[in-house]
Amino acid sequence: MKIKHLLLALALPVVAFLGSCGGDSKDPKPSISLTAGAKYVSGDISVMSDSLLSFSVSATSGSGNLSGISANYSINGAATKTFFDSSVSGNAVNFVIKTRLAGSVDDVVVFNFIAKDANGQSSTKSIKIMVIPPTAPLLGFQTQLIYNANNTGFESAYDLNKGVPLLKSASATQKDLMDMSTSAMAQFSKIWGSDNKGKFVKVTANDFTNANTTTYLYNLWKANSAAATAQTAVLAIGDVYLLKTGQDLPFNLYIIKVTNIQDLPAIGNHNDYIEFSYKKIDN
Repeated sequence: MKIKHLLLALALPVVAFLGSCGGDSKDPKPSISLTAGAKYVSGDISVMSDSLLSFSVSATSGSGNLSGISANYSINGAATKTFFDSSVSGNAVNFVIKTRLAGSVDDVVVFNFIAKDANGQSSTKSIKIMVIPPTAPLLGFQTQLIYNANNTGFESAYDLNKGVPLLKSASATQKDLMDMSTSAMAQFSKIWGSDNKGKFVKVTANDFTNANTTTYLYNLWKANSAAATAQTAVLAIGDVYLLKTGQDLPFNLYIIKVTNIQDLPAIGNHNDYIEFSYKKIDN
């Protein structure tokens, strides 16, 4: 019995030694960096959505050889999406990695560049990019209608990007504007919401008149976004709202002016509507 215990005691250090061969936390980590240059992004910047980004990536192993280089991004803290992943060999490598900037206006996109060693160690270089709007003129639309949602035959929602009215049954993603009347309401609600998580903030008639570029809308949103809500108040003729749509678009701001309201008093007559004009990026 003593011999058995002695053999077990001798075996334990061997097991411990074998278990430590998969990479030691004290092993030196690889280094990774982004090279600055006229063509390359190397630090935190502000860029328009869909811009082509080029990164000059350099990595050196901490010990032994490198095993891989990868790159991913995350929009506003969401799950990361990998856009580059390559096995490598040698103790030093250089890559030029290109991708187009995803995201909408005001999004913060974090890019992560990761170098891995054959010894299991890794290092990450991260930068932040703020999505800003392109400076482009706005295109105006007039005399658009959204009907009472209880009128099943008429359009009670609107896709501001495509400039088309939508039936109640349309995809939620497209419904930037929608009438909020419910079947329990005898009268027209005269309230707009959004089915794609859009946000509304009331602005002024002068803002509608002066809004000629995307930059104006962007600055207007920055100044007023803290007061944005999921739906409007009860609408009146002359009301102006700035809307940030939930659609995944390079530029997602619209300014809207209520130009007429038909609110029929007869219960059960749902031919009520709100007429509006709006401005969007001219793309």
